[in-house]
Amino acid sequence: MEHKLQWIVVIVVGIFLLASSVSAETYRWKDKDGKTHYGAVVPAEYADQPYDVLNNAGMVIDRIEDTREPIEVRAERIVKERKPLISDEERQRQSDRLLVIQYNSEEAILKALELELAQLGYDSKIIHQSFDSTKVAIMDQVRVAADQQRSGKPIITKQQKEIDKLYRRLDRDQKRITSLDSREARIRGRFQSDLDRYIKLTTKEQASEQEPDNDSGQMDQG
Repeated sequence: MEHKLQWIVVIVVGIFLLASSVSAETYRWKDKDGKTHYGAVVPAEYADQPYDVLNNAGMVIDRIEDTREPIEVRAERIVKERKPLISDEERQRQSDRLLVIQYNSEEAILKALELELAQLGYDSKIIHQSFDSTKVAIMDQVRVAADQQRSGKPIITKQQKEIDKLYRRLDRDQKRITSLDSREARIRGRFQSDLDRYIKLTTKEQASEQEPDNDSGQMDQG
């Protein structure tokens, strides 16, 4: 078990360092006095002049001369054009190795899924409670306002602001619920992908372990 944990640490650290080397970038530009500056973004007042893009090792990976292209579009293009530090095959091998080290059975993957969904379910419960209580509060406020109007009394500004505030809260909770539903779908999809890959890897491993026995049996029969 300790050996497996050591492998997990090694692989995770390796993937982290790889991701860091690709994603961590710094911009270098000069101000109107010719002084060089570095930062995570190029200030708007200097975005229309040439600047350099550096990786986390301080090396220039791109020189921007034509600044008409938006920074966001350019950053996305650079990522697509840049060659990966390792091949897709090697990345897949590392991912497979981590998967079989992290889980020792299909049941372990399903258990991990249950735990993650349980935490998500707790968050969902809190948000749904807020959503439901806000709906009740809106109904109460609207009922009071309607009674006032029927009796010829105007709705005061404070009441209207409170109703507007409740509707904003309701909209916020609805967006959070939608976001949680999307998260749950992604979590289920990720674990299903891990489970499918794990089954494929372990089945292939079992088949390869049985092949020498079959060959040996055929030779004995001969």
